[in-house]
Amino acid sequence: MNDTVGENVAPEFLKDDVIQPFLLESTGIRGRIVRMGPAIDEILKRHDYPQIVNELLGEVLALTSVLSSLMKFSGCFTLQSKSDGPVKMLVSDMTSEGVLRGCAGIDEAALKELLDKTEDHSTLSLTDLTGKGYIAFTVDQGEHMERYQGIVELEGNNLSECIQGYFKKSDQINTGVLVNVAQAEGRWHAGGMILQYVPGDGGVNQQTDKDDDEIKEDWQRSMILMSSCTEDEILDRDLAVTDLLYRLFHEEQVRVYDQRPVKEGCRCSREKLANVIKTVSPEEVESYKVDGVIDAKCEFCGRSYVFDDAAIAELQKETDQG
Repeated sequence: MNDTVGENVAPEFLKDDVIQPFLLESTGIRGRIVRMGPAIDEILKRHDYPQIVNELLGEVLALTSVLSSLMKFSGCFTLQSKSDGPVKMLVSDMTSEGVLRGCAGIDEAALKELLDKTEDHSTLSLTDLTGKGYIAFTVDQGEHMERYQGIVELEGNNLSECIQGYFKKSDQINTGVLVNVAQAEGRWHAGGMILQYVPGDGGVNQQTDKDDDEIKEDWQRSMILMSSCTEDEILDRDLAVTDLLYRLFHEEQVRVYDQRPVKEGCRCSREKLANVIKTVSPEEVESYKVDGVIDAKCEFCGRSYVFDDAAIAELQKETDQG
């Protein structure tokens, strides 16, 4: 049985950079488990943020992977926070082909002050780092398709609690989220899992006469089983994600579907920036120049694109001719 979009299907039993969809057939609860290694390591090392910011961005990257895989769409899913604290922004997006990227925006002085006065950084909550703000979910399927966006306040001890709160408040869907991020032997690893009960999604309980109390009991039991998953287990690349799911949920008749690969990548290009320059006035173009050139740097991948006067003149000429 295939639960993937298009042809984005991975070979079976990938150890890293993989999303594994699954269903607990006895209850109708669906889920995703993600394990990332090289992809998240490349993203985090490229930016060289402080350790605690890397951990927070790693959570966003893992959450982006599991959340985007719940949706059937062709385009891009974005998870982005904006706030007034030391970590002012966190953003990660994933295409329907599984290409992932992410970055953070930091008030370096405020972050240093916070860390200097906190002896044990592990005691810092989400809002200690972000302050007040929100996190937004966006699905962009292109200019000719309706754009979906959901927003929830940043609150609670971690991002997983925010995500669970969003689904409970906005969609009234039972949702459980588990995310772990760690660095071992100089390499970053992340793992995440999400469970959802969506009435009518399928499973044995859709064909039986379970009452509300029984459905509630099924959900509570599944959440307990998920919470029993340790950080070592979800990050252990020697423990196949399929084996981990069986270890956790074998009594729930777990069924797995085709795996989906995750890969690090950026969608920036000189052509995209050139198109932006074509759309603005000559006066605005001048305001972007530093030392006589426009030097645009991608916040995600760090690539720089330089446009001098000759290149800008050629773009403006193309606009006039168009």
